[in-house]
Order: sequence, then C-alpha cells, then structure tokens
Amino acid sequence: MIRRIAAADTSVAQILTYHLFGSRSGLDADPALRAKRLEGFLNEGWFHAGIAQAAYPPLIEARNDGAGYVLNGAKPFTSGAAVADTLQVWVRFAPGATVDGQDASDHIGQFIVANPSRGLIFGGDWDAIGQRLTVSGSAALEDVRVARSDLVAHYPEDTAHPPHITVHVPVIQLSFAELYIGTAKGALQAAVDYIRDHGRPWVTTPYQNAGEDPLILDRLGQLSARLAAAEALADAAGVRADAAIAAGPDLGPEGRGAVAVIAAQAKIVAHETALEVTSRIFELMGARAAARKYGFDRFWRNIRTHTLHDPIHYKTHEVGDWLLNGHYPEPDYYR
Repeated sequence: MIRRIAAADTSVAQILTYHLFGSRSGLDADPALRAKRLEGFLNEGWFHAGIAQAAYPPLIEARNDGAGYVLNGAKPFTSGAAVADTLQVWVRFAPGATVDGQDASDHIGQFIVANPSRGLIFGGDWDAIGQRLTVSGSAALEDVRVARSDLVAHYPEDTAHPPHITVHVPVIQLSFAELYIGTAKGALQAAVDYIRDHGRPWVTTPYQNAGEDPLILDRLGQLSARLAAAEALADAAGVRADAAIAAGPDLGPEGRGAVAVIAAQAKIVAHETALEVTSRIFELMGARAAARKYGFDRFWRNIRTHTLHDPIHYKTHEVGDWLLNGHYPEPDYYR
C-alpha cells in the first residue's frame, strides 16, 4: 500500500507509514487508553503521528504533576504531527520522577497526547525542497498535561529488549524502501506517458518519433530492470519480515538480525535506484519536460529530501560488516 501511494505522492505515503506503525501504540497499555484509541481510529477516523527524535537528546522531559505528568521540550522535526489527531510523544523522565511510586529517573517513555492540547505548539517552519506535505516542522510542548493512563511504556535507556520487541525498527526501514520504490515507479510511468504523448526525437536522428529512438528505449529498459530488481528484493525482505513478526517471542537474535540485514539491503538498492530514476527521466523526456507546469521535479525532490534523513552509507557499512565479519546490526532507533 505504501508503495502504491508513493507512486502518486511520497509525502502522503510517508505520513501514512508513521500512522500505520504508530497507531498500534497504546493498544496494549491501560484498558481505558486502548478503548479510547480504538474508538478514535475505528469510529472517528483519527490520524496518528509522533514526536520522536528518540536518538537525539535532549528528549521531551516528563515530570510528575499531581496524579499525572507535565511534558516540556521542543523538537525540530515532527513529520505529520501538526495534522494528526493523536500523537505518540517520546520523553525522558526527569531526575526524581516516579511511576506508580517507583523511581523512573531518566527512563525513556512514550505518552499518548491529543492534538490539539493546551501547550502543544507547532512552528509551521518546514521548508525543505521535497516532502512538503509531510509538514515536518518543529513542535514545542509547554507544560502539556497528561494522565498516568496516557503512558504507554517506560524503561531505562540501556534496557536490552528481546528481538521481537525491536523487530519493528528494520520493518520501518523497509517501509522507507517502499517509499523510494513507489516514487520511482511513479516517476518512470510519468516519463513513459510524457514520451509517448509529447516526446520528440533529437534533430540528428533519422527517427520520426521518440518511441523509435534506440537510445531512449535502451535507457528506459535499463531503468525498468533496475526498478524491477529493487521491487523483487523489497518483496523478499517483506516475506522475511512477515515471518519474523509472526514468530513473536520465539524470534531469536539471528532471526531479527537477518531481517535487519535484508531490510538494509533493500533500502540501499531502493535508495540508489530511486535517485537514478527520478534524475535520469529528464534526459529521456527532453528539455521541455523541465517546465514547471509538469512538476516532474517533485519525484526527485521528494526522494532526495527523505533519503538524507538516514544516510545510506551507514546502511552499506552495516551490511558489509555482516558479510565480512558476521556482525548483525545492533538494535537501536535506526536498525
């Protein structure tokens, strides 16, 4: 589904990705929170997003306030949050904070926060060249009050989670590969339609239309083959991910590691293929295709913007370390 929607709009597909994963948050927590979220999603059509940046300090701080908590802090990058109905907010508990009377100092946690909430402020300052509709600008929380029942989970930052708890991270990485593949498919189809309807052969060729030009046919064929290979690898990674999720608590470190590796491989290939496809189509369509009225640059702008958020050379390093040294990627916020 992410792949298909990305072919039309990468921004919508990106925030849908966060919704699909994040909307599960809170369903295994307080029964009242579970009921509230199911009611919202199923009957009111809630859209979910997050205020995470969990890898980068400082996090949003949570401290006790009567029977609940207050959240304070700011984040510069919050995709989809400004247009969401409900948010998963990652926090670090303040020194001396407690949960149910037990010390939770410096624990990492997640609260569910309604949007709008008093003290929740969005900067409206997202101005990247691509992914414009993700409204990924800044957010600030100023004494945002939450209840104990809004707490999804909390744990010391150095907690070693079992493999089935962390397998969602490589699965999310795989979903980003789907963003890239879908966008590339949309771009290639747009190029094919344009060449078929508006393409003109170069003046020095003997051909009457662009569809006869062997140079165009050759390069379209190459791009199509590379994109098909990226799709096939992502499909194989999806099968592996499904099996790992189905294993549940029986999933071991090697099974989790295998998913992380193939997800990284899929993302590497999708990343490189999408950048090539969204750039090279202009060479095949010709100079007139660069007119703003067509907007073909949106495909490249979206891919270039999103791929910068998680540098691909770290993924290639992880795959190489596994191949040469047998080291699976260590679970964290990105792998």
